[in-house]
Amino acid sequence: MLREEQIDIRRQRAKEGTFHIQKLGRNRIFSDYQVVNPTTGGQYRVSIRGFDIGDNTCTCPDFKSNTLGTCKHIEAVLKNLADEAGPNIRRRKAAVTQPEIFLHYGEQLRLGLHLPPRYSDSLADLARRFFDAEGFWKGGIAYDELINAIHSVPEQVTVLSDALEFIDWEIERQRMARREVELLAEVANPESEFRRLLKVPLYDFQWRGAIFLACRGRCILGDDMGLGKTIQTLAAVEILVRERGIERVLVVAPASVKYQWETEIRKFTDRPVQVIEGLQDERRRQYAQYTFYRLVNYEQVLRDWDALNAWSPDLIVLDEAQRIKNWESKLSRSVKKLRSRYAIVLTGTPLENRLEELYSIVQFVDDRRLGPAFQFLHEHRVLDESGRLLGYRNLHKVREKLEPILLRRTRADVLQQLPVRTETTWLVELSDEQRRLYDEQRIALARLLQKKILTDLDRQRVLACLAALRMACGSTYLLDKTSDVSPKLDEFTQRLQELLEDSQRKIVVFSQWEMLLDRASQRLRLLDVPHCLLHGRIPARERRKLLDRFREGSDTRVLLSTDTGGTGLNLQAADTVINLEVPWNPAVLDQRIARVHRMGQSRPVQVLNFVTRGTIEERVVQVVEQKRALFSGVFTGDSDEVLLDALSQESFLNTVRELVGEVPEPMPTASDARTRLISASVLLLEAITELLGDRPPDLPPDVAARLGTVSQKLRALAE
Repeated sequence: MLREEQIDIRRQRAKEGTFHIQKLGRNRIFSDYQVVNPTTGGQYRVSIRGFDIGDNTCTCPDFKSNTLGTCKHIEAVLKNLADEAGPNIRRRKAAVTQPEIFLHYGEQLRLGLHLPPRYSDSLADLARRFFDAEGFWKGGIAYDELINAIHSVPEQVTVLSDALEFIDWEIERQRMARREVELLAEVANPESEFRRLLKVPLYDFQWRGAIFLACRGRCILGDDMGLGKTIQTLAAVEILVRERGIERVLVVAPASVKYQWETEIRKFTDRPVQVIEGLQDERRRQYAQYTFYRLVNYEQVLRDWDALNAWSPDLIVLDEAQRIKNWESKLSRSVKKLRSRYAIVLTGTPLENRLEELYSIVQFVDDRRLGPAFQFLHEHRVLDESGRLLGYRNLHKVREKLEPILLRRTRADVLQQLPVRTETTWLVELSDEQRRLYDEQRIALARLLQKKILTDLDRQRVLACLAALRMACGSTYLLDKTSDVSPKLDEFTQRLQELLEDSQRKIVVFSQWEMLLDRASQRLRLLDVPHCLLHGRIPARERRKLLDRFREGSDTRVLLSTDTGGTGLNLQAADTVINLEVPWNPAVLDQRIARVHRMGQSRPVQVLNFVTRGTIEERVVQVVEQKRALFSGVFTGDSDEVLLDALSQESFLNTVRELVGEVPEPMPTASDARTRLISASVLLLEAITELLGDRPPDLPPDVAARLGTVSQKLRALAE
């Protein structure tokens, strides 16, 4: 009944829709047709061979995945033919003039064989060996044997393109399944050359993941956050280069993540990598360049879909695949139109999401894996009489279907293989509102750094500008108190939700800025996440209660803390440290982590640092890594302060320039012109005074006095 209802729906859509239909072949009826939907712009090829369900094919996504044997485009062509030739036409079938192997899109994809009225004994033997009495594939036989048999018969056997693609993929799938076993045995040897595919070693569970991704071809890696999905993917790519000769890899990731991919590709491999960015003309120029890795964000797929498919990537990687969880969104539909032989989907929470979202993600890998959407939802959703969703059922069937294409490991699964401490840097972007505030502080800093000599007040102003630059990276609220634009807190909120999927996880979140922690606390309250906020103004007695609630309570799993508030604490109850900004004093960073990663800690510790790309924050990370010894001498103490007395002028300025990078020349403004005019006037008056002396003989005393007064006022304005 359900399937008949769905067929009727497609017939009704064919009646109601407006389609432009053009016959492509010579036969009056049984031919290929181009069907254009003017509403959506979709163009599909329909092959008509009869009027029964399953006789015909269409290239549209719905036909390939719905398992019904028809679609609205096929029904529109059949209706058009019946209207022109009358109802009796529905009794006719296309004549078979030569042997043909086709692909049947039923509930299971199956090869079929059409035989002409007369054929050789050899072809009859082939039909009996590989196909049943109804002309469908028997199964249990290798597909490459069929290819060999086709070449041995005297007739010219036509293998339709989709059938040939299916056979080719099945042959490769079987070969790679055998190769997967061989590679697992090879990588088990610690001295294997195979283990040197990347510039860094992998853990055993990561090798297992990399081999799974490479040998399954189109699959999902659903490991917990922090288990190294990126590095496993890069290793899988290297395997595919060796085993299948791939040459082009497209990575689709959130905008804030694609630059992180670039960093890790350059760090772990020698492959060329290109980040697509800029306006349309610039992107078009980039697409014409050679590269092995091409990195784009999801929004660029909407704009550059044609260019990306024209590049013909061998492998597409979708990172943070929850971006396509809504199958009805324009973004999701565009991403699913990307074409490649191999596909890897990365997501930290594949089975914890709503089933509808899981279905949408799986569609990118295999649009038939979970069956048609109408059947999937009917089988697994529990609804009340009004149609309200109550829950899900038969989930074991979902897991069974996903087992061949989904690899999922939690931290507990690989506990023995995890390092004692893992650290990840997560790059985020500045918003336009933040950029405006950030650039104002950079211009102010540029003016200060142009001075040849800095007073103590100037040096304090430099520190204030540096602090303001860093605050702008956190949230606009830290500077203007009227808005709260913060991509960093947006990303933090999403990551925190993923981390809390592990019911045993406890998290400490550090920031120098109490106001930033206040804003983070507001986000957690909106999510109904119990948490504690710790800072230096909390009395010692109340502080102890907060810590006891965090350490011993099963509900309170997040602690927000400033460096002052957390001084000297033992926080082994936690296993995750999040730094909303990286301190520029390495000692402070080490102390934050040491409060969790210390003697008595029984679990591996994960550290996540949020860094705003292209700002002082990213520069701080680079300088800390490159010149840690220098910083230990320049910046001292537990607080994020520069001890000015310990610095010479030259050392101080060099350190600031190293932190900030190249500071652009400030653009002249009206106030700049006014300042220059006043300064020039002061210099002129001072020169006149110096030339004529304190009491010039040719000027009356009152004129000389007025001249001095004007000079003093101008000098005050200039300052």
